Amino acid sequence: FWLKFGHLRSCCLRLAADKMLQARTSGGMNESFTGMTPTGLKGKLASLEDFISMQNEELAAQRQEIESLRNDKSNIEQHYQAQLMELKKTMVADVQRMQDEVKRHFSHQKAENSRLQQQITTLKGEKTSLQQQILGLQRRIQEIEEQIGCD
Repeated sequence: FWLKFGHLRSCCLRLAADKMLQARTSGGMNESFTGMTPTGLKGKLASLEDFISMQNEELAAQRQEIESLRNDKSNIEQHYQAQLMELKKTMVADVQRMQDEVKRHFSHQKAENSRLQQQITTLKGEKTSLQQQILGLQRRIQEIEEQIGCD
């Protein structure tokens, strides 16, 4: 408390010194100085009270500014939080859509692979059957050639 009071007192004394300097540079020291600075204890106390009141007003203004900045910060945080949630919701929907699309393509590809594998198996069976028919026909041709050759 005494340190604050000492600081306030020194501020008041500086103010008084500034006013006295202004009075000296403007001409009539007695008239200007007595009109501007309190001479008695009550006057000095009133001056100090005015100074304290002014400082309290400044402090209140600064507190109001701090509160305003806090509110702005809170509003900005809420705004960006809402944007983040919207972005997250959009991204989750996009990822889900992509996963569904990949599953659908995978299922389609699996069915296509199965169909092609079945065709390959069928073609292999047909190939084997044709090879056996060719062998049978080759034997028959050979038999016919042998019969023709003997007659």
